[in-house]
Amino acid sequence: MQDRILRRIFLLAGIVLLVWVLYLLKPVVIPFIGAFFLAYLFSPLVDVLVKIKLPRWLAISVVFIGIGVTLTIALWYLVPLIWKQLVYARDSIPAGIHWINATFLPWVSSTFNLQAMEIDTEQMSKAVMEYVQTNYSADSIQSVLLKLAQSGLNFIQIGGTVVLIPIIAFYFLLDWDRMLQNLRRLIPRRYEATTLQIVGECHSVLGAFVKGQFLVMLLLGIVYAVGLQLIGLEVGLIIGMVAGLASIIPYLGFAVGIIAAVIASLFQFGLDWMHLLLVGVVFMIGQAIEGYILQPFLLGDKIGLSPVAVVFAVLAGAQLAGFLGMLIALPVAAVIVVLLKHLRDNYERSSLYAPSSALVIQQGDIEQIHVETESTKLDLEVKTQQDTDELKPSDQK
Repeated sequence: MQDRILRRIFLLAGIVLLVWVLYLLKPVVIPFIGAFFLAYLFSPLVDVLVKIKLPRWLAISVVFIGIGVTLTIALWYLVPLIWKQLVYARDSIPAGIHWINATFLPWVSSTFNLQAMEIDTEQMSKAVMEYVQTNYSADSIQSVLLKLAQSGLNFIQIGGTVVLIPIIAFYFLLDWDRMLQNLRRLIPRRYEATTLQIVGECHSVLGAFVKGQFLVMLLLGIVYAVGLQLIGLEVGLIIGMVAGLASIIPYLGFAVGIIAAVIASLFQFGLDWMHLLLVGVVFMIGQAIEGYILQPFLLGDKIGLSPVAVVFAVLAGAQLAGFLGMLIALPVAAVIVVLLKHLRDNYERSSLYAPSSALVIQQGDIEQIHVETESTKLDLEVKTQQDTDELKPSDQK
């Protein structure tokens, strides 16, 4: 018993030590985690190409080349449109400030009986320059330049990580089957069936959720972008794409998109209630399509998390691993949900979870067995005494 407790203590200490070492190596481990998820996502496609008699290295190369060509074509058409809309947004800033000063602020002042207000860009520029000259010395400027240089180095490091992840994913895919087989051999034989069942459920949930969520984000972004472009909003494409990407968090895409679209509509058309109403209609249609078509048919209840838990998972991923952590937060949460489900089932089957009535019944059964045993002993003793009494007269004769 003592040896078993010691083994468990050493096992727990080893797990804690491993987690601590991985945390210290977080900048090194994160690209490998991202590459593993990338390899996991595209391994089914590689297996399909391998089944048609392509060498595995060639199948992986075809998949990666196809992804690169698709992204290049998409960027080839989208970048000019996005750049055009960014230039339009930059040129619209003076007109927007003029509209705020000439229309919006006078309306606010007259409606709420406030003092007349106005945005003075020259005064704002002077205030900013005075603040910088007052609060920042030469040493502060040097520290700012040092921070900018560090930011540049971090940017280079991020670029290197982005280039490194596909290379690591290529080698993961090359040895994918052998790696899975080696991991399977590490499982103790008596736990193999249960472990493979849990892994299969995680695989099913993870695959369905990732594919469904990607399609929901893509289609919802297309719906928002097309709708905003149809009502004449010049920056509708950018807003639609951002709203579609932000829809990875429930209601965030809707909130970000409609606020940005309303501001863009005010800058472009002024206080035009018809265009504001059309913006609301576009986002209401998007929400209806997401709630009644995209979510039920493409995603369903694949992850089993409430919207609050989803927001927490994404923010926790961002805190732990930055942008990459945000990308893998929900898949990891989906796996954790499956593990917690099995942990809860085991807990409910344990004696710790058993209700007191069951313990009373078990105690009653034990007492009943004890009484029956005692009764059987008494019956045997009485029968033995009777047999002895019956034999005594024959012995006397």
